[in-house]
Amino acid sequence: METDTKKRTAKDKGWRHSRYNLSMPDPDGNGYIIANLFSGSYKVYSLFECYLLSVFEELDEHHPILPYFAKEGLIVNFDELSAIEARNRLCAGYSEIVSLTICPTMGCNFDCPYCFEKHGQGKMDAETQNQVVQLARSMLSISRAKRLSVSWFGGEPLLYPEIIDNLSKKLITLAEEFKVDYDSAITTNGYFLTEDNIKMLDRARVSCASITLDGIGHTHDRTRHLINGDGSFSVITGNLRNHIPFKVCIRHNVSDENAEEYKKLRKYIDDLAAETGNRLIYSAALVRNNPAATDRGADVRLLHGELEIEIEARWRLNRIAKVMYCGAQNLWNIGIDDKGRLYKCWEIMSRPEYSFGTADRWNPANPIQSADKPDRLTDFINAGPPIYKDECRSCIWLPHCMGGCPYCALYTERSCPSYKDNPEAFLLAKYKELYNKL
Repeated sequence: METDTKKRTAKDKGWRHSRYNLSMPDPDGNGYIIANLFSGSYKVYSLFECYLLSVFEELDEHHPILPYFAKEGLIVNFDELSAIEARNRLCAGYSEIVSLTICPTMGCNFDCPYCFEKHGQGKMDAETQNQVVQLARSMLSISRAKRLSVSWFGGEPLLYPEIIDNLSKKLITLAEEFKVDYDSAITTNGYFLTEDNIKMLDRARVSCASITLDGIGHTHDRTRHLINGDGSFSVITGNLRNHIPFKVCIRHNVSDENAEEYKKLRKYIDDLAAETGNRLIYSAALVRNNPAATDRGADVRLLHGELEIEIEARWRLNRIAKVMYCGAQNLWNIGIDDKGRLYKCWEIMSRPEYSFGTADRWNPANPIQSADKPDRLTDFINAGPPIYKDECRSCIWLPHCMGGCPYCALYTERSCPSYKDNPEAFLLAKYKELYNKL
């Protein structure tokens, strides 16, 4: 006698659609773009694949398409929200990288109206430099790091290139002693990117310099000018014509006042790269409000509208499947100002009231008790998921924004991506990047 055995379906097996799928029709008409913000997958799927995805719960539990969908994260059999929170906790205390943002000085030769730093005077003295090296030693001794990563910041770090040169030699030697990799980068206004400083930075194993251009000629000079008001465009672009053996990321801080040169500046950078043979890479980011700029009475009109959404979407293309918003939420990522004070975010490194300790006293083996202000340390580490805000917990963008900037969440206000209600803008920006249609 035959038994009528009901086949088990994918739904019976516990599979369901991921809550973090985004989709839109492929502009070229080949199917649908589907991104999964949890797994980080992004592909164009054929119409047949999309049909199978729409009815997958009814498919046999052994259907060959199911492992493919599962690998891409489009279907899941676990609680993704709990997984986000667990990944964030796991990464807050462990990292394969000890990351130091070091400021040789908080002083600067520029007076940019939107800058988030309060510029001071002075430079890092020899004693503080030694304390920085000793702190790096302690962090490498205690962590299980495989790499020491240094970012030179400020202020304008190239005001004192000898500090970068001296500290780099010692930190590279330290990395060799611990048998870990070493890399470094620099954020500079580019005014002092002379041939001699380029050679020094190359010795210091700088692999990337970040320089801002806000437009061409006078457009740039309106916001990126010296303290005395003189422009800087001609000097910076002259320096970019030097032979530069490392990558240079050209950041365009876009406001309503320079948005008209958004495409024009990109072409200018591409042409300059072709002319010089240097690796010059253009990227645009939005000017944002910040307390330091407000205090100095900055008058820069922020960008709003479709271009704002497009620029922010492109700026955050690689934030798919983030484990945490930024390094501030990890114990092994710290900033050090010119006085040896320690911070968890580079946006507050000119404000001593936000320092959690000092390089000579803080002990990473006992991070809480040795901190002068433990709350300034733990607040940042605890700023990521779990987020006890229903709006965030239920939001499809959570694996992408991870609750947003911890500094904003702690001290100003948590902000959502400008394209939150326009996911097509993000998908289209990613599509243009991947298929070279920018």
